[in-house]
Amino acid sequence: MLSVHACPLAKLGGRDSGGMNVYVRELSRELARRGVEVDVFTRWRETPDARIQELGPNARVIHVESGPIRYIPKTEVLARIDEFTDKVQRHIEAEGRSYDLVHSHYWLSALVARALAARWDLPTIQMFHTLGLVKREVMDEDVDGESEARIRIERRAVRESDALVAASEIEASELEQLYGAQPEKVSVIPCGVDPEIFRPQRQVDAREALGRKQCEQLLLFVGRIEQIKGIHVLLDALGQLFARRPGLRGEVCLVVVGGALDPGDDAPETEKLEELRSLVHEHRLEDVVDFIGSLDQPRLATWYAAADVCAVPSLTESFGLVALEAMACGTPVVATRVGGLQTVVQEGVSGLLVPAGDGDALAEAIERVLLDHRLRMHLAHGARERAERFTWSSVADSVEALYQRVLEARNAPVRV
Repeated sequence: MLSVHACPLAKLGGRDSGGMNVYVRELSRELARRGVEVDVFTRWRETPDARIQELGPNARVIHVESGPIRYIPKTEVLARIDEFTDKVQRHIEAEGRSYDLVHSHYWLSALVARALAARWDLPTIQMFHTLGLVKREVMDEDVDGESEARIRIERRAVRESDALVAASEIEASELEQLYGAQPEKVSVIPCGVDPEIFRPQRQVDAREALGRKQCEQLLLFVGRIEQIKGIHVLLDALGQLFARRPGLRGEVCLVVVGGALDPGDDAPETEKLEELRSLVHEHRLEDVVDFIGSLDQPRLATWYAAADVCAVPSLTESFGLVALEAMACGTPVVATRVGGLQTVVQEGVSGLLVPAGDGDALAEAIERVLLDHRLRMHLAHGARERAERFTWSSVADSVEALYQRVLEARNAPVRV
């Protein structure tokens, strides 16, 4: 496994830490339980981490020193990608290891995959998690534009990889239409959720555990503090909701999970979190918005259970793991009608879908769920049922079958 910028052991909700980290970690562990030996190579960015850490029997995370051991922007990660690749090669040679295939995650890892595949004649499987051309359609170029280098690397990976993994039919279509991917190379494999962690709890118990008021109406946002996650749209929607229904201001609270820095960072907050606080002030929402930083998954599950509704206002989303986690906890979701969210959330069954970037529609949907108890209970029941179809075990079934097909096409047996 190659996950250059996203360590599967990283604290979630910080910079460049989110659903992809969870995906790599849970898939690696599930494959390892089946006897597949998995090594995850990732950039070393947190000083307390050991260079090699166990993910479980048969699975390791190998931290590669490439640049300073701290967070660095993706542009700097890209500038050091040759150094990263060289150190991965040297580590493999020093251990005398050999691999059957390379599974690469995100466009930065695709460069490393190409070098390793050429050196050892290995088949490669690529999963992007997000696509540069899709982000370009929705992002403000002046704020967070995607580089030509990224697009070139993605196009090459689509062309040269033995197989491509898409998290949804919509992402598969984007790969084919925007990147010219051959349909037979694309496998649609949705993400999963851990039902032992993300499961229904009594709301009253969850709120008691968190010290929250039983009578408040709690709106939850979980994710990185970035434009693409649409939290600025959510704040606008909340302002509109209070303008229409002033009486809700004293009853509704928005809890924001995410935005923490890496351990050892000197700055008290990320620049984008500071910008978000300014936006909260602009909308005069200081008294109704709580920032609680990043959480481990058991604590996050308690927040999902405590919430009345989870808002996922992303401008684009290849899958939408936050929505699935919330649904597994029996929490209704109000999400944007983009990417994989359209396949995860069933309109009117497990949640409500609204157009991306539409604060008015988002406000109306949140209002419906908060004020209509019968609708909220209906969506909660549908959310739990829907989430039961997505497990990491089923993800690993599909991925392992894909590995087998790729290896058989190369006339190579699987060594486990």
